[in-house]
Amino acid sequence: MPVLRRPIYQRSEGADEDRWGLVFDTDANRVFIEHESKRGDMCGSGYSINTEEIDLAAFLSESSEGQHELAQLLNILFEDPKEARRP
Repeated sequence: MPVLRRPIYQRSEGADEDRWGLVFDTDANRVFIEHESKRGDMCGSGYSINTEEIDLAAFLSESSEGQHELAQLLNILFEDPKEARRP
């Protein structure tokens, strides 16, 4: 399954890390947000990695830094090049 990924936002707090990315599954023609969360120290026994898929509309309805970054990316994608060249 060819999958295209574009990082959107990353947050780190100590040993914990969260990453959000825009994902396009080309076989299923599906676009979604992938959230990967890493918790705990990699050397410790409490280390875990969880991944979840979030519907694009649900993600855009949230108020977060990741939502803001995705909105900016979508604005660039849909920007009219003719409008950008006007003085």
